[in-house]
Amino acid sequence: MRKIWRWTQDNAGPITVTLAVLGGFAAIIQFSVVRPMQQGFTAVNQRIDDQIRYIDQRFDDQDRSINQRFDAVNQRFDAVNQRFDAVNQRFDAQDRRIEDLVRDVSELRKLNDRVIRNETRIDILIEQLQTADAPAP
Repeated sequence: MRKIWRWTQDNAGPITVTLAVLGGFAAIIQFSVVRPMQQGFTAVNQRIDDQIRYIDQRFDDQDRSINQRFDAVNQRFDAVNQRFDAVNQRFDAQDRRIEDLVRDVSELRKLNDRVIRNETRIDILIEQLQTADAPAP
């Protein structure tokens, strides 16, 4: 261990110069290669971000346009549904009228049956009266 320490102390000057030269190369590489690369990456990232924002804006515009179209279609369907509702109400009214007519026809049939029975009874009574009024032979 002492040998290494002594060697380091004896060669401190050249080691310092070597480290300074390596540090200088590192600084030159940092300023001439790494920093421009970072700036280039930053510029590329900025362009990508700008493109993403542009694409997002286009998608938002398309979404708005499509939503407006769907809203217009939905309004048309609502109008058609209202028309169907009106037609259904008319059909319901017709159904009620038909039910009333069926009820009235049923009552008329009952009355007709009563009239026929009464006419039959009247005919029987007339025959009985005619035979009763007829002179005996």
